[in-house]
Amino acid sequence: MSNHVVCSLCGFENKVSLQALERVKIRCARCKIQLKVSPHARFKHLDPAVYRHPLETDAFKRLSLMPGINTVLQKISPLLEQSYSETFFAANGLRVGPQQYPDLYAKLESASRILGYTRVPPLYVSFMGLDGAMGFQSFSAGDTSPFIVISPDALEHLEEEEVLALLAHELGHIQMGTLRYKMAADVLGLLMSKTFRKSPLEVFADSISLPVQQALLAWRLHANLSADRSAILVLQDQQAVFSLLLKLSGGVSSRANVDAFVQAAESFDGEGAAQWIEKYWQQFLFSRQLPAFPVWRAHELNNWSKPSRKGYGFQDIVKIFAVNA
Repeated sequence: MSNHVVCSLCGFENKVSLQALERVKIRCARCKIQLKVSPHARFKHLDPAVYRHPLETDAFKRLSLMPGINTVLQKISPLLEQSYSETFFAANGLRVGPQQYPDLYAKLESASRILGYTRVPPLYVSFMGLDGAMGFQSFSAGDTSPFIVISPDALEHLEEEEVLALLAHELGHIQMGTLRYKMAADVLGLLMSKTFRKSPLEVFADSISLPVQQALLAWRLHANLSADRSAILVLQDQQAVFSLLLKLSGGVSSRANVDAFVQAAESFDGEGAAQWIEKYWQQFLFSRQLPAFPVWRAHELNNWSKPSRKGYGFQDIVKIFAVNA
């Protein structure tokens, strides 16, 4: 019997016997993800349009047709420049690599390969965000060269599979090709929040029309629905992604139950959430950051993951587009 088990996620050869793996749960020595003998599907030429959430597609169409959106992008462009955004995090955080947070680098490298992303984006661990704090979150940005930032708080509270899901979510934003719009929405949220009120940037923020603000921020919230699908495509384990959304909902205690969370999400009124976003979007402008809506996202993700779903659901995409399954 072989004394080596190759990690199906990152490909590292672990000095572990299959017999031992059958008795206990063992994590890969490189990526720290639980070892499994079953193969892990990967995608070579998967067009993001195949799994893009229809609500995001509709929201982006409305946004792109909005008069003035191009002007907004041009005005915000100085704040979106690579030298401004990435230099900030490079100066305030740690650049992840084979020698710095090597398991985190292995996760990102594996997630990029699974999604068919030809380049592993730079990754930083940072306490400091553009608004002064990162909190319990991650962030993706970059004008000419996308990069990802993750907070130490997230690494502290998340399990290894949940960290992988968070990185895959950010890769999803990059894969969709709408990162410039995402950055504009994130910057708009910062400029319009109480944090930047009474600053010289307030005049610029107020020059953006309310319809454009609404369309940009509404699309930003819907964009998470597509990025969550990327997370499931990478992990190929719905439970780990639901567990991440549970913690984003406040379930950081060991008493929180993932199955109960999924049951609550399944019965959640998804249409009601979408209507709430359209009607009360102005409330987002006075918060430190956009709300995560994790229960709504879990509701949409649960529907997409069901084998009985019509159209291209998760199971169909793996079956049709995976290089190896």
